[in-house]
Amino acid sequence: MSLPRTEPKAVQASKPPPATFKRLRGLYLLGLAALALPGVLIGMPLGFALQPRWPAFILWLLFGVALFCSLLTLWLSWRQARRTLPGSKLSAAVLVASAPAVPLLMACALWRSGLALLILLPLAMLGFGAGWAMLRSWAAQR
Repeated sequence: MSLPRTEPKAVQASKPPPATFKRLRGLYLLGLAALALPGVLIGMPLGFALQPRWPAFILWLLFGVALFCSLLTLWLSWRQARRTLPGSKLSAAVLVASAPAVPLLMACALWRSGLALLILLPLAMLGFGAGWAMLRSWAAQR
């Protein structure tokens, strides 16, 4: 019978293995692709059919809805990642993929409107960056 090996505290306090961030990143990108790919395939033809000649305030209202949905998704995924259940960070990585997906899907459906692209695509990029930063912080936590 052998005793389990214990590592010194200095080794235990080291950075998490890169596989943790790699796994979270893979799930994040897979979740984003699962939402964005059908959106692009459906939204692009829909964009041909929709020729939005809406006033600018309607597009800004859509921006507000997309911003609210993105912030809500970021908050819900942050809350999910704080749980101590096994796999909570993995499910949060899939959930946080919705933050950039919402404005991206709206932009795909309204791509013929220059203002819609101008306000929704940067919001999608900000959501992607925020999600990526959250993944890094989750991978660093024990």
